[in-house]
Amino acid sequence: MREDEYRAMYDLEDRMWWYVGMRAITAALLDRELAGRDPMCVLDVGCGTGYALNWLRSRYAVERAYGVDLSPHAVALWRLRDLDTVALASGDRLPFGAGEFDLLTCFDVIYQLDDEGARRAVAEMHRVLKPGGVLFIREPAYEWMRGGHDVAVATRHRYTRGELRRLLESAGFATRRATYANSLLFWAAVPHRLLSRLQGSGESDVKPASPLVNRVFGGALNIESKLLRRMAFPFGLSVIVVARKKA
Repeated sequence: MREDEYRAMYDLEDRMWWYVGMRAITAALLDRELAGRDPMCVLDVGCGTGYALNWLRSRYAVERAYGVDLSPHAVALWRLRDLDTVALASGDRLPFGAGEFDLLTCFDVIYQLDDEGARRAVAEMHRVLKPGGVLFIREPAYEWMRGGHDVAVATRHRYTRGELRRLLESAGFATRRATYANSLLFWAAVPHRLLSRLQGSGESDVKPASPLVNRVFGGALNIESKLLRRMAFPFGLSVIVVARKKA
């Protein structure tokens, strides 16, 4: 991923509608799964700027929280966040022993890997989780939804729900929840993505939004977060699977 993309994420993660709304959706799917757990050891694979790592610490009973990312562009941003439990490492070669973590998160990471790299990364996630440990993984959905943003973030593959479930289950995970997300805005996004592809654009979607856009789009994702506590969506811009390592 380009250096400017990391900086844009750092500048906008605390307030841009997409980040705020997707955190609400993450919480909606994880809160019940993690209820009543003792203080956990957590790993965020592909932790980027480290914002999600701090968010996980603040929301859940976390005893220790670690992050890894492959890009050297992230290092300076980790320092700005005062993170000292992060490391440069690849998702398919995690620098941890077997069965160390209670929770592993992976937010939009393996879509940048080829098929073999994705299989190795998921196998590593399975290895470092404790039996009964929880995996939360989110990836961009649908190959046909490729657009300029995919050029900016070096997308290799966009997943369907079935593909992501099969990938995890082939590594030994048991699926708990599988759903699409960012569904209410789906039809508004389709023409934007397809037009950007036709134009050959490489422009990122991570950019400042007006207060009105943040309220309206963020409100749509907040509604989704409430609905996802009770149902799954049949389509959307992202696909999410919550799974467990079999005991």
